[in-house]
Amino acid sequence: MDAAAGSPSSPLRIVLCPWLAFGHLLPYLELAERLALRGHRVSFVSTPGNLARLPPPRSAAAPRVDLVALPLPRVEGLPDGAESTNSVSGETFELLWKAFDGLGAPFAEFLRAACAVEGTRPDWVIADTFNHWAAAVAVEHNVPCAMLLPTAAMIAGWTVRSSIAGSVFDEWADVDERPPAVPRYEWEGKSKLYVKHSASGMSIVQRASLTLQSCTITAIRSCAEWEGEVLPLLPALLGKPGKKVGLLVPRDENDGSFDREGVARAVRAVMLEEDTRSVFVANALEMQKVVADEKLQEKYIDEFVQHLRSRAGDGHSAPCC
Repeated sequence: MDAAAGSPSSPLRIVLCPWLAFGHLLPYLELAERLALRGHRVSFVSTPGNLARLPPPRSAAAPRVDLVALPLPRVEGLPDGAESTNSVSGETFELLWKAFDGLGAPFAEFLRAACAVEGTRPDWVIADTFNHWAAAVAVEHNVPCAMLLPTAAMIAGWTVRSSIAGSVFDEWADVDERPPAVPRYEWEGKSKLYVKHSASGMSIVQRASLTLQSCTITAIRSCAEWEGEVLPLLPALLGKPGKKVGLLVPRDENDGSFDREGVARAVRAVMLEEDTRSVFVANALEMQKVVADEKLQEKYIDEFVQHLRSRAGDGHSAPCC
């Protein structure tokens, strides 16, 4: 690591590794720009086709953003040029996952070369939730890795009701069949997260679990102003018993269906019951303020960078939030 990396004024070298979906690639590109505008050097890693389809970085940030193209391994049955979720469907989606897992080898070569020269050695790798190979390679080269998670609400949505204790990632990483305690409708709706893909032999949650095991810290795309009630549940969602949050429409335990009366009660609560309605209106106004508050967003980017700087050189250690 550059000896000056710990200095409050020295720029960091950061490698960003998003998943192959434009709903991930575009926010990561914005993060790359915001880091670059603060003077940090960013390597944005993806496949050639995805990099070609992204808008160019803003002119003020572009000199400090390096677009690193990793060749997507060839997989039989995956259409030529299919490098993102926009280009696949059905069975070919599994083939994209298999090709994605193969990016570990070219990424290892990239990081090895970057670490071989003192002036280009990364201070951090920021890996998307599923990029297990990025976190593992970072460990091999003693580069600290931050696992960037989606919102707390989304992680909560990945959970299923069961008697199994443990995190949404680790304890469900090896579950292939519906546990008896999980309603059939809920398992059918979420089993794609837990069941191994036939093409790659790995499930989505297994990938997240491996990333979590190898990362130095975890970060989340959220803030207290946005998910104030859900964020405190994150440690529980990642390893301790949790609880549900929000207004739920009653479901049939056997097939998950709603009945007319249950839907009507939920709608009446939001539209007519003053206490419930006032909460929803207040939350909507608060969300509007957060989304429009650019100063707040910049503040959290600064705090994130400061945390990375304070932990630079940690190497691999126990994950923390």
